[in-house]
Amino acid sequence: MIHSVELFHDYIRDGRIKIKEKIKEPTTVQDPCNVVRSGGLAEKNQRLAQYLSEDFRPMKYQGNYNYCCAGGGGAMPIGGEMKKHRLKGGKVKAEQIRETGAKIVFVPCHNCIDQIRDLSKEYDLGIKAIHFKEAITECMEIPEEMIPKDDES
Repeated sequence: MIHSVELFHDYIRDGRIKIKEKIKEPTTVQDPCNVVRSGGLAEKNQRLAQYLSEDFRPMKYQGNYNYCCAGGGGAMPIGGEMKKHRLKGGKVKAEQIRETGAKIVFVPCHNCIDQIRDLSKEYDLGIKAIHFKEAITECMEIPEEMIPKDDES
């Protein structure tokens, strides 16, 4: 089993998925703890973001040195009193994102994406946090043989 970051990276690198048009808006990428520090995918995570972007803007600290978003480890679904602590803990991540000037943040982790969306609201970042699969679906070339044919009958 491999992580989707590795699969998507390798498929695009090897030409199995072709990108017809890159995202024009400024982008950056979150380096989730489970994908990067535990999973060892820092380089592929960054490169995948670059494959999809015309204007990729890396965060000041990347890979193993990137800041945690403060939403992982199961803390994300905790609301109530914990939510304010989670958002306060994520302020450094919010500022790190803001410094890039990116409008789109690729986020390959479900806990991180929810946290970063909450951080965007809390700190008025004005960004859109999306999974790689969303971007790839919009950017990829559909092979001719996979395009549905109109039924002429």
